[in-house]
Amino acid sequence: PGEQLRDLPEAVAAEYHCATKVLPHIEIEGSELLPERVEPGQELNHRLIYALCPTGPTEVVRGHLETRIRHKGEAFVIERIDDYELKPGRWVIDAFIALPADAETGVYALELAFISDALSFEESITFAIDGS
Repeated sequence: PGEQLRDLPEAVAAEYHCATKVLPHIEIEGSELLPERVEPGQELNHRLIYALCPTGPTEVVRGHLETRIRHKGEAFVIERIDDYELKPGRWVIDAFIALPADAETGVYALELAFISDALSFEESITFAIDGS
């Protein structure tokens, strides 16, 4: 897993007119899974791109980040980080998710939820597990 700063807070502030928004403000610019179709036991790469307008140039937003996989209506928590930090500027976050070798063939959803007093968001993206 990794995170990369793509743009400093000043660039994000200019692009999203942060001075006119209630702060902190977040824009989820992208969320994708690669590959979209996998076999049981393989890994998925989840890439999240966000831009954060903070209340101050170096302020972070701390909260709970939960990653779930949903299949046939049931959700399974695969990770919960209780003190996750969203950082100012534009960030690219890559996380790798290992799928069980006995995963059932079908359509799944990867769900990401961030909750804090200052802001919250949820993202969901589907992928398929094909029989081997």
